[in-house]
Amino acid sequence: MRRDRGRSTRVTPPTTAARGQPDARSLVLTVLHAVQREGRATSVALDRAFRPPPAGPDRAFVTDVVYGTLRWLPALDAALAAHLADPAGLPERVRDALRAGAYERLVRGTPAHAAVHAWVEAIKRPGGPEARLAGLVNAVLRRFEAPAAEGASAAVPPATAAGTDAAGADVGLPPALWRHLLAALGPWAAPAARAMLQPEPLWLTAYGDDAVERLRAEGAEVRPGPVAGTWAVRPGRPLGELEAFRRGAVQPQNPASAAVVAALGEVAGRTVLDVGSGHGVKAAQLAARGAEVIALELDERRSEAGRRNLARLGLRAQHRVADATAPLHDVPLVDLALLDAPCTGTGTLRGHPEIKLRWRPEDATAAAARQAAMLRSVADRVRPGGRLLYAVCALGLEEGPGVVAPFLRERPAWRAVEPTLPLPWLPAPVGVWLLPDAAGLDGFYLALLERA
Repeated sequence: MRRDRGRSTRVTPPTTAARGQPDARSLVLTVLHAVQREGRATSVALDRAFRPPPAGPDRAFVTDVVYGTLRWLPALDAALAAHLADPAGLPERVRDALRAGAYERLVRGTPAHAAVHAWVEAIKRPGGPEARLAGLVNAVLRRFEAPAAEGASAAVPPATAAGTDAAGADVGLPPALWRHLLAALGPWAAPAARAMLQPEPLWLTAYGDDAVERLRAEGAEVRPGPVAGTWAVRPGRPLGELEAFRRGAVQPQNPASAAVVAALGEVAGRTVLDVGSGHGVKAAQLAARGAEVIALELDERRSEAGRRNLARLGLRAQHRVADATAPLHDVPLVDLALLDAPCTGTGTLRGHPEIKLRWRPEDATAAAARQAAMLRSVADRVRPGGRLLYAVCALGLEEGPGVVAPFLRERPAWRAVEPTLPLPWLPAPVGVWLLPDAAGLDGFYLALLERA
């Protein structure tokens, strides 16, 4: 199991490729192609590229440059446009080399002698017509100035075009997605988007009093996270190889996700319906706090993955497969419900930068229609006096207040109540936002609803 996602690990550029393996920058180009042109998730494309595993520091370097390039892509394109007559007319491999090279120079601060020549060689190596553009790559990348201080990051030059779209490029968002976030978050849109340009640590939730000691015994650096029981970890090897993970002492989870469960309040001894349970991350939290959990998932394979994950953690839940957009007549009435609805994921661009490449306004509209149907079905399974927490890791009005407000108008027996959260939050028209921050938190919309 790999959990890279562009973690905040200091890595040095590789020099030469190991025998029989592609060099690191060629791997970067392979992964960028798979994400942008084959539609793969960034993490999946990286895993495929790392078979067999590269030697030395290449894995950390490739991961950082891939995630960084995709996160900063609109800003990098704006910076390159100032030096290119027709960027879109370049061969895709050359354009990607310029983008990744610009990321190295402008964000990582890699010196010219370590970055420019390597990207020129990456374009020359396969031969063919692209090799003739190696001189262009050399000339453009040498025009960018790296920061003077070692370890510092240079600012990507602001977009030269005027208006709202240019402001979106400056914080790494395509125009339509920037306007989408701006409509929901107002002046908080830019800080939230800017925060998602930064890498994150490996966030783990601890299960058991000895979890941290186990991690440290395996050489991991560990520091407390912003939510009780969460930890920022720098492991010495991949997560799946750690005994602490294999023996169920830790679970990968962003602290913002952990805060979602906390918003339900006291769950011990109560029956909780976890809808959209996926791999059982939140179901595990609920079960560990003493809830009787019914974990509901549409996809049978994901449900089985959730079952295995809870077994690894030594926890139990009742796992069911059902479509929550339809009435859930076979599900008993419960005290509490958590609807972690499928969404466009715009609060997780840090770990899933490919989302910004594919997002369309109609995606949010379609997701909201599905979410509204799920909310109505789940609400019908909550006992009078019970509570329902609606949560999405999306930062747009359509999937947040646009789902909850019509529901409250249709169902006068329900009302929104202010949640108690272990993280700062921003009020929404109804419900609250948990905003991404530079420390590595994801973004969520939450609405805690109570049935009369």
